[in-house]
Formats: sequence, C-alpha cells, structure tokens
Amino acid sequence: MEFKFERKIFNIGEKPKVGIISDSQLSPVRRKNETTFRKNLVLSLLSLKNQGCNMIIFAGDICNMASAYAYDTYVDAFKSVFGEKMPVVQIIMGNHDYYGRGTPENCRRLFTRKIGTSPFTHYTVNGFHFIGVSPDCAKMSDGYRKILPYLKNEIEIAKKECGDRPIFVTTHNSPENTVYGSDDWGDKSLFDAFSQYHNVVNFAGHTHYSLLDERSVWQGAFTAFGTQSVSYTELERGKVNGTVPPDAYMFPMGYILDFGSENITVRRMNFRLNKEEKPNMSVKIPYSVKKADFIPKRNGNSLPVMPNLYGHTEYDEKGTAYLCFDKGESEDAVHSYAVLYDDGIRRDYFSDFYKGCGAAKSVRLPVYSKAPGVYNIKIYAVDSF
Repeated sequence: MEFKFERKIFNIGEKPKVGIISDSQLSPVRRKNETTFRKNLVLSLLSLKNQGCNMIIFAGDICNMASAYAYDTYVDAFKSVFGEKMPVVQIIMGNHDYYGRGTPENCRRLFTRKIGTSPFTHYTVNGFHFIGVSPDCAKMSDGYRKILPYLKNEIEIAKKECGDRPIFVTTHNSPENTVYGSDDWGDKSLFDAFSQYHNVVNFAGHTHYSLLDERSVWQGAFTAFGTQSVSYTELERGKVNGTVPPDAYMFPMGYILDFGSENITVRRMNFRLNKEEKPNMSVKIPYSVKKADFIPKRNGNSLPVMPNLYGHTEYDEKGTAYLCFDKGESEDAVHSYAVLYDDGIRRDYFSDFYKGCGAAKSVRLPVYSKAPGVYNIKIYAVDSF
C-alpha cells in the first residue's frame, strides 16, 4: 500500500495567523434539532474568524462516525462562517472518521470526495512547513505504523528546505507519554519518529483532555501540544464526578499560532468566550529551533491553598447533600479537590478548571455513597503536578 502526500504552496500576503482545532464528532445522521457539536464547531470558527486567522488546521475526528451527512455538516459550517473568503484549511482524519464505512480505503475515499483534499497533506505557507497526517486506520493508539515511512520522508523534505525553522506536524493521536492523556491514548511509533527531529512541533487531538492543564504542553526531544476538542472535554479516570465532567460540552477550546516579528506565540483560546486563556503562560516558539528547550519548566509552582478555612453543607429538593466552599487558589489552576472524611474515606473530584475564565468562584460538590450522619471533613486543593 502506498500513501501519497498532497503538496501545496501558499503565499498569503500577510503574516500567518493559524487556528488549530480538533474533534467536532459530528452526527452521522440528521437530527430533529441542531446538535450541540455543530453549534460548538460554528462558535469556534466564528471566534477564529473574529481573531483574524488566515489558516485553520483541524486535527481529526470530524465525524463521530464517517458519513456523507457528517462531512456535509462540517463543510456547511465552514461556508456559513467564511462564505467565499475561505482561509487556507488543512484537515486530517481521526479514528472516528474510519468508523462505519468498511475498509480504511473506503473511509479515505469518502473524506477526499467530501473535503476535497487528501487525508495526507504537506503545505508550505509563507515558507513555513505544515504537514497534516491522518492515521492509516481506526486503531486507537497504533494508527500510524503503515504511514510512518511516508511521514518521515515529508519531514526530511521540510528539513532540507527550512533548516532549523519549526516544522508543524498535525496528527490525530499524540506521541505516547508526552502531553496530558497520551499515557492512555498516545502512539509510541510517533514518539520514536518525532524524537529524531528537534524542530518538530506536533499538534494532536484525540484525547479531548483540557488544554488548560499545563501537561497539555510537552517538550523533550521535540515539542508537542494537545488540542483538546470543540465537542466536549474529557479527563482521566479516578475522580467521582467522572471522565466527562459537568458542563463538558460548554467550553470548546483550541489554539492560535500568532506569527510575530521575533517568534510564534501559541495562544490558548476559549471559543465560548472568544477570549485567550492564561495569556501569562503562552508559549513562544523561536523562528530558529536549535534545540527543543524554549518552554519554561512548569514544576516550580507553590502548593495551592484554600483561602477560606470553613465551608458548609447544602441540600437540594431531592435530598442530595453538597459540600460548598470557596474555590482554592493556585499560581496556575486547581486541578482537583481531595475530600477526606473522618471515617478514613477519601473522594477525589475534578475542579472546573477546564472552563477557564468561565469557572465558578465557589465550589459545590455532590456527596456520593455516604450514609447519613455527622462527619468532620477536610478538603485539599490539588494542582496537576
């Protein structure tokens, strides 16, 4: 089997401003009402348009299951926002885009017919190389084994042309054991391949893990970012409020690459609020990457604290008990809360850090699986490191 990359050169007449999003998970069939996921996609595209983006990269999982209807919904969303003044768009497939159409070849043919480009693209935009590489199958964590030799060839071509300039590579899966969530959902073959190129900057979707967690940015032999998703946020297992936390569908997020005079600033965008999140912790990529060491270490924070030493209990109309208290404070963000009961039971909850500027100032945690009674409870704020 041979995989061929579609190569194009764009000169857009101004400095690139690149929006990066992923994982719209659009419905394969028509619903009675407009879906939340389509609304989130349109909201995200409107924000990128309002921010002046002249290129958009999409890191896979257009569809929740591959279908002509889902792809039509995706294309129509772009047209409804941009009309005839379409930016440069680079789109790859994700594992969900391989579901429901039989063979991988059939799924790629549907993608090409509906999107109008190959699932494998190499764009040069104002001299910068952007490689978009879809997985070659639906595998959750080993989807690049067949395409890998062809991807390496494209990186070599870019390297010969741009030297130490950053080479932007978009994949659906993250390289294993890099960004937040890649320990569960990462691809080892990608890690081994990218480790040979210090100036590779990888953007990947798939996990849906929040990009507001500093672990969504990783640097070692190369540089990697997790893109979260525009459909819903998912987090790791182990907390009582679940891997898909409350209001997970309400805050689509992504990145903007802002090409400045001295470097490229990576900005985290909250599309619900059309606002940059954590601007004090934006990443600046130099135009010459001699070594992947340009991101400050994130592990020197002070421990988070609870500003108010006391909380209280509330009950709803169904009799459910809630622990209520002022949110914890951190130099970055409180990732979760550890609730310790005096009978030795511990319950861990995610905070609503994944909402960014939309997070509440007070916390209300439902009490699960506790017999009625009087308890002394200690609550600790926990960061992500």
